[in-house]
Amino acid sequence: MAAKSKMKKICSLVMAVILLLFVPDMGCGVTLQAQAAESINGHQFVTENARYALYMNEEDLSVVVADKVTGAYMESSISYDDGNNNNTWLGAMKSAVVLTMIVQSDDTRQADLLNDNVTKTITYTSNGFTADLYWNSYKLGMRLEVSLEEDGLVARIPDESIREDGDEYQIGTISIYPFMGCSYLDDKEGYLFIPDGNGALIYLDDKEGRFNSGYTAMVYGTDVGFQETVVETLLHDRYNMINDAQKVAAPVYGVAHTDDKIAYLAVIEEGAMRATIEANPNGVNVDYNRIYAKFVERRLYTQPTSNNSSSGSFKKPEDSRSHSDLQIRFMFLSDEEANYCGMANAYRDYLITRGLLRSAEDSYRTRIDFLGTERENWVLGTTAVVMTTVDDIREMYEDLATEGVADIFTVYKGWQKGGLYNVPISKYKADGGIGGTSDLTKLIRDAAADGIQIYLYNDAMRINPDEQNATFNVIKMINKRRFTEDTHKDVYEEMMYLTPARSNKLLNKFAASYFKKGIDTICLAGVSNTLFSYNYSGEFYTRYDCAESYESMVRDLDEDAALVLEQPFAYLWQYTDAFLDMPLYTSNYIFEDESVPFLSIVLKGTIPVYSEYVNFEANKKEFFLKMVETGTYPSFYITKESSAELIYTNSCDIYSSEYSVYRDTIIEYTLELRALNAKVAGAHIVGHEMLPNDVTKVTYDNGVTVYVNYSNTAQTVDGNTVEAMSYKVGE
Repeated sequence: MAAKSKMKKICSLVMAVILLLFVPDMGCGVTLQAQAAESINGHQFVTENARYALYMNEEDLSVVVADKVTGAYMESSISYDDGNNNNTWLGAMKSAVVLTMIVQSDDTRQADLLNDNVTKTITYTSNGFTADLYWNSYKLGMRLEVSLEEDGLVARIPDESIREDGDEYQIGTISIYPFMGCSYLDDKEGYLFIPDGNGALIYLDDKEGRFNSGYTAMVYGTDVGFQETVVETLLHDRYNMINDAQKVAAPVYGVAHTDDKIAYLAVIEEGAMRATIEANPNGVNVDYNRIYAKFVERRLYTQPTSNNSSSGSFKKPEDSRSHSDLQIRFMFLSDEEANYCGMANAYRDYLITRGLLRSAEDSYRTRIDFLGTERENWVLGTTAVVMTTVDDIREMYEDLATEGVADIFTVYKGWQKGGLYNVPISKYKADGGIGGTSDLTKLIRDAAADGIQIYLYNDAMRINPDEQNATFNVIKMINKRRFTEDTHKDVYEEMMYLTPARSNKLLNKFAASYFKKGIDTICLAGVSNTLFSYNYSGEFYTRYDCAESYESMVRDLDEDAALVLEQPFAYLWQYTDAFLDMPLYTSNYIFEDESVPFLSIVLKGTIPVYSEYVNFEANKKEFFLKMVETGTYPSFYITKESSAELIYTNSCDIYSSEYSVYRDTIIEYTLELRALNAKVAGAHIVGHEMLPNDVTKVTYDNGVTVYVNYSNTAQTVDGNTVEAMSYKVGE
């Protein structure tokens, strides 16, 4: 291994010499374009731009992207075979396109460009190539289009080009360049970037066979339309003790070779609604590190044979494949940008340039959400549990103002008649227990006059079948069984999902009655961070259909309302004035080596980002430092009454929320984080380094540097002494 690594480094130096045919500096600090080599590792030169050159092997259509200035390059296929891989794996490791085929309804098989009889018709273009592919034995075909653009490589399969000419084989999944940026064991220094939570890294070190599985997650969360029955382990048959994995909020992944100072961020531009991201460190099946997107064209699902689920079932594929173009943009980064922070900055620029992220007013505000009313079981039906009235909120605002805390952002939950879980909401009618509609309207107006923003919470996706008629307008799964969401609570044991059309109709009714009062602040939930396939009235709708409906709904509402979204998926970021409930951690998978604030870096300085609730964090000091590190604003979930009143409601998991308990913390956090934000307001994070001794250095584009010390002893960095579990701002 040592000899092989040394030889690879020598080869890289030779390539650098070949590529570094510089024109002398012209006196302005700019080096003119370098000459590209004719071939690299069996790949022939295809095209080039100012910084990068593209090479391709016609046998398997694998590519190499080379940095002409540094000589570093990344390959889409393995260049070293350790001899331990069978033909199936070699086909996957080298082919530009890898298929999973569904055979005879319940079996799957791989198809690739090396092991199968494939007709390839290659046409070279001015900036790349196209290849018409046809698997003759399987009667499957498609066109791969590859182009080298200014910011990287774009690989595309048009939906109209995909062919299924036979009856025996159907396309299950399609992977495009699944080994782009791969590396063998610890040959490279660097990491795989995965979009778990805020972001996570898997180092490219030798894992020594410790893991038998890697990361796999569907972009934009799981699809409940295909949800299988899961046996859950509950404490006392009631409490779910295992947290759900974090959802993938943005369709991105990446690889960084930090020793060569080259990296890429892959953006799934089309087909993301039915794509999964797969990341496997070495030792998972083979000794290669790799990460890629897998597009799901057709899924196998379990179809019960009768209404009695215990009577039997069988596997079957979807009747037809999904329809969308499939496109990945590999945005290459070099030099000091070849890291996760560079990836985040590139993604921010990408979103802003394409109008997918708008700049919103970003002055500091502390988020203080209130719970109005809940319900608990009574002799007949349920009875109200009033936690925070309109007058209570006024009193808390006035009290905080005496301490200099008036820059407040509020989401009011459980304001509607019938309480928090009386959903969906079809009109603006406040619960009498909190003071009624007129009192709530006056509070919102008065608060706005004082500079306080109050948004009414609306879960536009769910319906409570115990409170409202759920016979119609709710979704069924692909197996035609009605979908229900278990709450693991006693009062309302399950929820259902409305069809997108019904959500839109009811949301419009609510908004119209709300706007008549001259107010327009809405916090939208449910539709902001959920996508699903579903059956309705005999028709099957895909996640593409669901996303299209939700985006249209949110876009139309955004035209008339001041809108914020709860933990929104990236395709909706352009419509929200704030990102609520930003995860500051990951799912803590065993194979993750480091958590990084990727999403926070993308959004900081562009739109306000609010944390999940401080109340429910075990280590509040560390959580505070995480907010400092990421530029995130704090969130509190507050009630006037003691949270003990909620023990017999569906909000029984709110174990600490009383204002008297959190008053001083709210004041302390506001004063400290407001002062910090004053120094970085409107600035973007352009540098993020995890230094030795648990110190993190964050650099903003206005020159401000923030040092965060997570260790239990004082640390000195760049001449700055940072106390234990504390931070320091350097100008």
